[in-house]
Amino acid sequence: MSVGVGGAARVRTERRPTSLPPSREAPEQVVVRLRRSGRHLVWPAVFFLALCFGTGYWWQRLPLPWLNTAVPIVALGLTVLLSVLPLVFWLNRVTIITTRRLIVTQGFLVRERTEFLLSRASDAVLRRRPMQLLSGSGDVIVHAGAEGTLILRDVPRARLVHRAISELIERATPASA
Repeated sequence: MSVGVGGAARVRTERRPTSLPPSREAPEQVVVRLRRSGRHLVWPAVFFLALCFGTGYWWQRLPLPWLNTAVPIVALGLTVLLSVLPLVFWLNRVTIITTRRLIVTQGFLVRERTEFLLSRASDAVLRRRPMQLLSGSGDVIVHAGAEGTLILRDVPRARLVHRAISELIERATPASA
């Protein structure tokens, strides 16, 4: 800040470029994060509701006191086995689609991470079984020739995901052919 003639303060501002110089490659951006289709949680939810209603009905109706004590304990064990564990395993697998690669992370105690470069992929195929057709999900199979294949199992909104992956493969593949 400097003081000019007449005591008026003048503020000096730095001139910054309005745009950054173009880089050779755009930074990698996350397009979407996915989990398997939510239809895998229908049966665990049904089991949970049935166990709640059954426990409420049978508790304090059995002839022996130890059986009345065992009803909520058995119900809790079955709830963990039939409802909580499927939910945890469903939450445990995440697929991340970025502008350059596909990343699949899974595992409970030991995390496993698989990365698949879209620039090496040749094409993506959508496969849908009858139950997947009803729920709008499907399997997206990404081929990379001799380097292998990545199967994204039971992806929700499979047509949209397949279309997005196909476009990302086209952008990532070099134009010289």
